[in-house]
Amino acid sequence: MSSLAEQLHQQFWDDFVGVNPETTRLQYQIKTGTPTSRKLLAVDAQAMKARLADQQARQQYVEFAQAHVHDQVADQLFQRLGNIALVSASVFDLGQHYHQLLDKLAHKAVTINQLDPLISQTEWLKEDLLKLVNQPQYRNRTASGAMVKDVKTALRFLGVESLQLIIPVYGMRRCLPHATDPFVGFKTRLWDYSLACAIAAKRLAEDSAELPYAAFCVALFHPIGHIVVTRNYLRTYQQIKQEELLKARDERNTELTNALDSLEPDASFLSNILLEFAEILSADMTSRWSLQQLPLCQTLDQLAEGIGFNGVSPLGSIVQQAQVYVQWQQLKATDKVSPEQANAWFTSVGLTNELLNTLAKTNLKRLSIDI
Repeated sequence: MSSLAEQLHQQFWDDFVGVNPETTRLQYQIKTGTPTSRKLLAVDAQAMKARLADQQARQQYVEFAQAHVHDQVADQLFQRLGNIALVSASVFDLGQHYHQLLDKLAHKAVTINQLDPLISQTEWLKEDLLKLVNQPQYRNRTASGAMVKDVKTALRFLGVESLQLIIPVYGMRRCLPHATDPFVGFKTRLWDYSLACAIAAKRLAEDSAELPYAAFCVALFHPIGHIVVTRNYLRTYQQIKQEELLKARDERNTELTNALDSLEPDASFLSNILLEFAEILSADMTSRWSLQQLPLCQTLDQLAEGIGFNGVSPLGSIVQQAQVYVQWQQLKATDKVSPEQANAWFTSVGLTNELLNTLAKTNLKRLSIDI
């Protein structure tokens, strides 16, 4: 990835999580040999206490506390993210049959009869599909207008082509984090971004030799690592903060207790660790799905390696083009990218005027499904 592309990619995620460019940026650093159980602030804290009456010093004390908390967060988070079995548990378990279903949908001649057993054994998906076909606007699909209770009947109403969009979408939606405080709206933004990338990739694939379903799935699931990183950062941060609060209260350290009480997870730290770990974890997470037909893990692995546009597969190229286009749209909306930067960014991933025009005419906010 070129330096310009890296800069714009970071700017996108900074804006995404709400990094304030005027505040000091917290860097993700692992300090080898530093025990994670060290006493927070120790000698340095004592030196700061003498100046607490001054407002600026008080703010420096809070920033100092935040930095030390994040030292410990970084240590624990690094260990945690290295345990793929552990972090996988932080995302909704879609189930073995769901993964087989994603694979089955990649076959050109797949039928409803082949899909039915796998969907029937994936309880959450079966319930979601029945809810869909029983929405009021679809009830007239049966002669009596009665509710559909049989999943195979529901599948016939939907059809394979619609299921190739609905089933991946329902899976990704299940994986979204429930709460991301204090990053308000993170879940909604991540969903909008995932869906926009998926729709854009599918549209680009329709004019290529690549399978649109495959492009849709790779682009849709590529931020699953971002979910993993965010949830584990928030959990680790709250754990460390709580431990340090208990220590400060036991020591009757009012200044430190107040400083810790005022702290919240840091946007710049989250942005940095997303850039560091998210793409790798997307590949690692999907490798556990053991897909045979759908090249999901392989493509995400290429993207995580950062080998550049010319080094990835045609499918990977399409997904990169979709990512750049969607990220550019967001940066353009907030005047964070110049026309010259945009043109250079587009050129780096082969987004020609023809492809840009195609995407400009595509609704990236909702699926086109007719049932």
